[in-house]
Amino acid sequence: MPQKDPSLTDLPPGVAIAWGLDRPSTRGAKAELSPARIIEVAIRLADKEGLAAVSMARVAKDLGFTTMSLYRHLRSKEELLVLMVDAAFGDPDLAAPEVGDRAEPDWRTATRRWAKAIEQRYREHPWILDYPVTGPPASPNELLWLEQLLRALAPTTLTASEKLNSALMLANLVRSSTRMELDVADNDTPDAFEAYVGLLFQLLDPEQHREVLGLFSDPELAVMEDAGDELSFALERYLDGMEALMARRGSGADQPG
Repeated sequence: MPQKDPSLTDLPPGVAIAWGLDRPSTRGAKAELSPARIIEVAIRLADKEGLAAVSMARVAKDLGFTTMSLYRHLRSKEELLVLMVDAAFGDPDLAAPEVGDRAEPDWRTATRRWAKAIEQRYREHPWILDYPVTGPPASPNELLWLEQLLRALAPTTLTASEKLNSALMLANLVRSSTRMELDVADNDTPDAFEAYVGLLFQLLDPEQHREVLGLFSDPELAVMEDAGDELSFALERYLDGMEALMARRGSGADQPG
């Protein structure tokens, strides 16, 4: 099937600018302004007040310029948001040795380090989680993160499609787990948990909900807050699953089809 030749018009708003392939006309633009300066102030605003606070008018106000001054550098708010997300992700500097390098102990360690690193980016800029994912990564830093994860998976026996699916699965796992943890952070305390359990025992019928009440009666849950975070648990189970798949394949029990 013939493939359509790519062109700048096929790129989402802002992506061509991120790659340096497109530059809005700066005719009549203020010398003190630049896309980089606009993005810097917009990120600072989002870090403080959330993504909903970001608008061309508000960013212009924080910069001390008119809204029209921004449009001489960026064509739309959508372009601004794309560039903000890419800048906030930044270069995935995961420290030497480089992920996927021969000196790296193993693929699990490299993959785990990638997951923890991108989780930290989300914690530094939680508003990224409010920006909808509408397609595959296309901006420079997002693709650098994908490159680093694929390097971590390179020593495995996964097929190309399995590597891609594994990468997408892990990215979604980290994103959703971090989002959930941040959403409940204000109520994630021992007192809140104890109050929740108490409410369950008042509301639920012991016969209809015997497993739920049995679970929350287990003394182990009394120290759940010391058992480690949910992402670490999910991440280790993800890695176990990948390892089990490769082990079955090594034994001939599970061949890619």
